[in-house]
Amino acid sequence: MQGAIESVNTTKLIRKQGIIMQDMGRETLLCSAKGKAVHVLNPTAKLLWELCDGGHTRAEMEQVIRARFAIPDDHNVAEDVRHTLEVFVTKGIVEEKRL
Repeated sequence: MQGAIESVNTTKLIRKQGIIMQDMGRETLLCSAKGKAVHVLNPTAKLLWELCDGGHTRAEMEQVIRARFAIPDDHNVAEDVRHTLEVFVTKGIVEEKRL
């Protein structure tokens, strides 16, 4: 299923080669080495981008996000993480690595 993260625990994500990251304070810019696309990340999305190292499942990323930021218990972190990662996959800046 293209553009959708298959499983919380059996898929890991890895950043695609050729993406340049530039920290701009509260925001981070990602652009392709060819300069064709620019993506602006907030601090939460930046952390998710950094966690796309091929070593974390979506469930593990959710735990890191909840631990790092003051998020109310009733907030659906899983849905936010899923949505952000699907955007990353759709934009072609990360790819899935099945376990």
